[in-house]
Amino acid sequence: MKMKKTSELGFELENTQSIYSFIKENESEFDEKNFYDFLATLVRESGKSKTKIVDGACISEPYLYDILRGEKRPSRDTVIKLAFGLAVDAETASRLMMLAGYSGFYLRRKRDALLQFALQNNMNIMEAEVLLAKHGFTIYSEINEKRSRWS
Repeated sequence: MKMKKTSELGFELENTQSIYSFIKENESEFDEKNFYDFLATLVRESGKSKTKIVDGACISEPYLYDILRGEKRPSRDTVIKLAFGLAVDAETASRLMMLAGYSGFYLRRKRDALLQFALQNNMNIMEAEVLLAKHGFTIYSEINEKRSRWS
């Protein structure tokens, strides 16, 4: 069964008379997974070796293992890079970011729109980096922030 969109749940919640009936009717719609469990599920379901994932994400294998064990909390950029390594769609990438404690893609930010476009069009991380560079960005937002401070 396909899950409802968050906007659908929001509409129902705005129009409900009882939070109890809303929760009961939508019990299967709630997402109670944490970031680490969801990431482990994505890794397992991808069928990819961890080596392929880290190559696709441009991160080190020990760092991926630290993340999977819950010993490291990845930055938002690293979560995005993991999405490329796992070759997930933009909606799954946004969910992964939110579970990690970050905002999902916000399409009023040009960089986020470019990244979502790259994922929607099955680009790998290098193709995404080229797309971002054409618009003055990089996959690493920390570098983008430093550039804007130096400009």
